[in-house]
Amino acid sequence: MTLLLATVVVILSVIIQPSTSFTILPSTTRQMPSTTAIYAKKKGRQTNIPKPLPTGPPPQDINLPEDVTMEQLMDVLGPTRLKKMARKNRRSRNQKIREGKVVLNERGEWVERD
Repeated sequence: MTLLLATVVVILSVIIQPSTSFTILPSTTRQMPSTTAIYAKKKGRQTNIPKPLPTGPPPQDINLPEDVTMEQLMDVLGPTRLKKMARKNRRSRNQKIREGKVVLNERGEWVERD
């Protein structure tokens, strides 16, 4: 009986082996084809596509009261965000200085060139 079973396994392995990448193993273990991971479809959102930026009112439409203090701004916006805003404003101001679009007036303020 075992000789017959072994013969059948050998014959089936010869028939099945050339057509697929499966191998005949005992029933206790299961092996997946080796090429499954290579040809698997990627599911979900692609990671290299940037997310759209949030939309909000333009900066011209945001009005602050005249009596706002720096402490109140820090409470509302947070110190990290204010630092980011200051760095961004410095970068844009320095670029305008390099291009000659702004000049220093007599009070020490940077103003648009006339």
